[in-house]
Amino acid sequence: MGTKCGRWNPTAEQVKVLTDLFRSGLRTPTTDQIQKISSQLSFYGNIESKNVFYWFQNHKARERQKRRRKVLVDESINDEDMRIQFDNISSNKHFPEINTNHETAERVIETLQLFPLNSLSEYAETEKLRLFTEEYMTFSCSIGAEMDHPTLDLRLSFFS
Repeated sequence: MGTKCGRWNPTAEQVKVLTDLFRSGLRTPTTDQIQKISSQLSFYGNIESKNVFYWFQNHKARERQKRRRKVLVDESINDEDMRIQFDNISSNKHFPEINTNHETAERVIETLQLFPLNSLSEYAETEKLRLFTEEYMTFSCSIGAEMDHPTLDLRLSFFS
């Protein structure tokens, strides 16, 4: 215990006074304030002005870390709440067409018409020409647009 170490070990009373000052709103004391605080705290044990200065710096940094951790925890809780809400929304109670009683539910399947039902033979010659011209223009424009960009390599492995 009698060995001298380069590290300052504050007494409980010193920590209490410093903590009370910090809680009262003192975050960055001036040089004069640091001198007064260190002279008052020297009554409770060995202390230097630099110890007071570094204590306030470290305490501010720890408070910031705690706030950041709390924000991260709050965000992860919010993310979890969002996931739970999404799971609840997408559960079976919100989609009646999904039957949880394993009964056969009648489903209506709607088919969209993607291609015209008319064959080319039903079109007049001028209409056929217009359709082919539009198709050719669309095709040639898309080829020209592809040439402006580098090719995309879709291989799964480049080490073949």
